[in-house]
Amino acid sequence: MKIRLLLFSFFILHFIHAQDVPYLARLHPGLTLNDLSEHGVQAKYAYNFDPVKQPFLASFIYINTSNTSFLDDLKASGVLLYFEYPRTQQLYFEPSDPSFSLQWHLDKIMAPDAWDIAQGDSSFVVAVVDSGVDYMHDDLKDNLAYNYDDPINGLDDDNDGYIDNYYGWDFGSNDHDPMVDGTNFLAHGSSICGVAAASTNNAIGAASPAFNCRYLPVKITNSVGYLIDTNAGILYGAQMGAQVINCSFGSLEFSQAEADVIQYVTDSMDVLVVASAGNEGLNTDVFPAALSDVIGVCALDENDQKIPVSNYSENFDIAAPGASIYSPYVQNQYGSNSGTSVAAAIVSGSAILLRSHFPTENAAQIKARLLNSLDDIYSVNQDYQNLLGAGRLNLASALAFDLQTNDTESAKNSDISVFPNPSSGQFHLTFPSHTGMEYQLYVFDVLGKLYYRENFFATEENVYKVLSIKDINRGYYTIQIIDPQCKMNTGIMIY
Repeated sequence: MKIRLLLFSFFILHFIHAQDVPYLARLHPGLTLNDLSEHGVQAKYAYNFDPVKQPFLASFIYINTSNTSFLDDLKASGVLLYFEYPRTQQLYFEPSDPSFSLQWHLDKIMAPDAWDIAQGDSSFVVAVVDSGVDYMHDDLKDNLAYNYDDPINGLDDDNDGYIDNYYGWDFGSNDHDPMVDGTNFLAHGSSICGVAAASTNNAIGAASPAFNCRYLPVKITNSVGYLIDTNAGILYGAQMGAQVINCSFGSLEFSQAEADVIQYVTDSMDVLVVASAGNEGLNTDVFPAALSDVIGVCALDENDQKIPVSNYSENFDIAAPGASIYSPYVQNQYGSNSGTSVAAAIVSGSAILLRSHFPTENAAQIKARLLNSLDDIYSVNQDYQNLLGAGRLNLASALAFDLQTNDTESAKNSDISVFPNPSSGQFHLTFPSHTGMEYQLYVFDVLGKLYYRENFFATEENVYKVLSIKDINRGYYTIQIIDPQCKMNTGIMIY
């Protein structure tokens, strides 16, 4: 690989001017930043990571340049797996005046009935990757997941790579203060935090599906509201221990890096990611909501009809209330907002309540609870058949759903051992099995496209199998092994 780097080093020209763009790229797993710098490529790691526990993240780098010809050459040589120009992303914010009884959405999803069964646990956290939060708001300050191990004193007391991240983190300013930068769309994140996880049963303001569960604000906008690094925000939420991550933003452009990051936190860190379907009112995929590892959320009104701005697609999973949703705002004020952003936050708040009530169930099982306990909406959405997900969220039904009886195939665990990983295409698999039982093995890409399938019978209690799939493109894939009683998933990387 170093020989190939030498061959291409003479193509590299340095142009330092205002048009330089930070390209997000994936290194070949066998290379490091030192290998690049030796040959004139100036780059930096894209994300904070533990090199021992999270070597996968070492392959993500930023290269600032205005000349992409050498990036094309490095990709052709195999030095880079891919590189991406910054996408257009946006928060899905549609302000509106209250037109229905306050917080009608909680009754619609049967949250009060759910709270009779479960009221959450403060050790369970939903990360809200957005524009920050007003953490001084009376209805938001008590449910914030404070990092008591790192008080604000100028030191990284907990050695997590972030100095003073007591309140969360601001990737827009690269500092420890995730306070919103203003009002209106700049305060989008404060509303989303409130919809998902405002303090409940505290005799003031609004309630939220999460009840006693907490939220972690992860700010990914700069001072004027531009989205800076959503992938870093997703990784931060997962690294800080959030079990659910809310992404009320999106792009019409697919990003392989985003798909890889989300598949990583889903498969390796057991995190459930929820995202909004977007507010263009179009039949279109929006990312990350359309990814197979994400719960993509469309928005409905109080009559279960699609609101005009909600996007729709066969690749979205669920619908939720998204019209005039009352919640905390900033400066101890409240307001109502509409759109898929708030619909996603309602699903995220519900998901973290479920995770707290079923602590032994993994992200895939919680997802199965949500998607197999929905109310039908298509009698009033005739023009959108199968384009608004499987139905409308019902939190009480999700709590009561008998996962063991109804959805035994949803179980996903890390009992599959894979070596080596990454690999050029040959993997050695070991997993527990039932002797004599038939198994199906599948390999999917990040969009859920099937690339490989085989059936086999287990001849012993622990199966050892060599999987050879050398004829598909480099990238991140999911291995799925199914028997009549369960489903096991794990991630692999092909270079």
